Amino acid sequence: MEQISGDIGKILNLIVMLLLIAALVFAITSSVGNLEPPVSLEYLEWEEGVLDTSGIEHIGSLVFSEYVVPFEILSLILLAALISGAYMSKKEV
Repeated sequence: MEQISGDIGKILNLIVMLLLIAALVFAITSSVGNLEPPVSLEYLEWEEGVLDTSGIEHIGSLVFSEYVVPFEILSLILLAALISGAYMSKKEV
């Protein structure tokens, strides 16, 4: 696969850079305005009275309710990094 060079490559690089900066600014500004005091966690009680103090249920409910969009954006960025890493490690034939 050939590398895009010239003005078109520079324009594409600029567009990708601006989209990433916009995503970061959006994530930062949307999370800063919603800062709330810490919520008391309700711990799960397992058998024999053992409490689950990890808070994993609370984290899971937050990720899939309030932070769905940043979670999906992060998953796309990680997928792009995985694909590009596999492509870059491929030997030329």
